[in-house]
Amino acid sequence: MKRIVMAAVAAMTLLAATPGLTLAAGYGNPQFLVDTNWLALHLNDRDLRIIDMRNSPEEYAAGHIPGAIHFTVNQARMALKESGFALPPDYEIEERLGQLGITKETMVVAYDDQGGFNASRLFFTLEYAGHKKVALLNGGITKWTAEERALSKTLPEVSKTVYQVHTETQRVAPSGWIATNLGKPNLALVDARSAAEFRGEDLRAKRGGHIPGAVNIEWTQNLTGDKTFKPADELLALYSQAGVTKDKTIVSYCQTMHRAAVTYFTLRLLGYPDVRGYDRSWSEWGNDPTLPAKW
Repeated sequence: MKRIVMAAVAAMTLLAATPGLTLAAGYGNPQFLVDTNWLALHLNDRDLRIIDMRNSPEEYAAGHIPGAIHFTVNQARMALKESGFALPPDYEIEERLGQLGITKETMVVAYDDQGGFNASRLFFTLEYAGHKKVALLNGGITKWTAEERALSKTLPEVSKTVYQVHTETQRVAPSGWIATNLGKPNLALVDARSAAEFRGEDLRAKRGGHIPGAVNIEWTQNLTGDKTFKPADELLALYSQAGVTKDKTIVSYCQTMHRAAVTYFTLRLLGYPDVRGYDRSWSEWGNDPTLPAKW
């Protein structure tokens, strides 16, 4: 834990010293969120890799932030035969990051057009891989284009690298670990699905409902109407009033750890030190009759 905190402080210090950087005010880890002004000033930085995570390759080809490489959300996760998704094996993460030309010194900035919906999933994968220099573009390409900033149709040249992960396995909470720790006062579960799914009315597995003890904070509650993240004080109030406080271990989940990745990112942005993602989420829990459920 001490090593993780020191690395985060070092990354924040480096970013704060970068000319033109506007740190996201009030957040515990402001280095995880950059604005359009910062990105515009640093488009030509040698150690910057911009990742476009919109769903449509055609939209990327029609115009993207200059220098951005297209990367799909399914490249940041692995589809499972039984149901849902999980983190890819370490060697696949290494291969994919190497194909993107990323090294340990690369500052990765990810964006999409859905308020960080896809970009947050990459953030979760990179945190698991031990990559420290990563941020989301606040407002994504939606805000970028609204400000009439330049777009490009040029595909950037990428030199492949050899990337080695240094996994932070504590970033992931398996079902067995969650079941063992249910009911403990230092554990908080955040269900990022809709209220109907949480109550068991919208059935997307063999069982409806939620993990006992979980609180329901739908992922969209982290965002404003223009798809930027809400101010730190609003988000801290939202979570703390639900009993999700920084002194606890927080586990986020949804159906497939897609929506919950936005929750994961938001809590890390706020400075929560021990946040974990249940990457199998309800696609596993809701289909396993040996695991307890409530509705």
